[in-house]
Amino acid sequence: MRREGFLAYGARQTTECLCALHARLAALVPKDLQTVEGALAAAHRLQTCLTLFAKGYPSPRVALWKRRLRRIVRALNALRDCLRLAEWVAAQQPLPAHKAGVQRALLRLQQRAETLHQTLRRAFQRWHAERIPNEIRGLSRRWVQSFGEEAVDPEYALQVWRLFRREQLAALESPAPSATGQCGRVRALLEACDLLAPLGLPLECPDDLQARYAALDAQRFRDEAACLLHKLLQQERERTLQYAGNLRSFGRIQKGWEWLMAQSENLCLPSE
Repeated sequence: MRREGFLAYGARQTTECLCALHARLAALVPKDLQTVEGALAAAHRLQTCLTLFAKGYPSPRVALWKRRLRRIVRALNALRDCLRLAEWVAAQQPLPAHKAGVQRALLRLQQRAETLHQTLRRAFQRWHAERIPNEIRGLSRRWVQSFGEEAVDPEYALQVWRLFRREQLAALESPAPSATGQCGRVRALLEACDLLAPLGLPLECPDDLQARYAALDAQRFRDEAACLLHKLLQQERERTLQYAGNLRSFGRIQKGWEWLMAQSENLCLPSE
């Protein structure tokens, strides 16, 4: 089996995903959920490339690239969830007794989104400062220039796919994996199938992956939203006590906020 044609193909895919991520981040509007989701999709796809085509690059460098990219992915994930939740809160129609708490929760979510955007900017600046994009492009270019015209060996490509699939499925079946972890594994399988689709390989993959991902992501978002609302309420209590010296004014806010938390138990994603 020859690996060169496959790794040249992988280098080309990796470069395209890298360029897509940078284009998405350059066009990102911090308060626009759609542009944030587009950047996150590009970041996830590049993550999958760095795993699926890792043999084309030095292992220590791939490990570093993935660590730095995870910072970007985490920041985008947090920002997306915050914007999703803020969008849902803004759409609520509370009774007058609950309105103050709901409005305060929305304000805190909007402020948190601004902070998360700054975290994302720092992660992206570090990604650039360490010259990671140039390094990926340079190493990828060597494969494309040297072996870009070589046909992909289907036997080698299937061997890589089967190893990748086995690792992802094994992680999904591990004891009590988190919804977030399961989402990442299922999404990686979906993206790997898409990345390898142009090769026309007989990829063996569970048929229910897309539906499974949608269900897992919905559950993950509900869990994250509940945790975030609870955390922000605790911070609001501490802030009120610090600045007012008592909690007399907090009761009105708490009442509406807790109503919002009760509503979030049936929270749905925008696409649901």
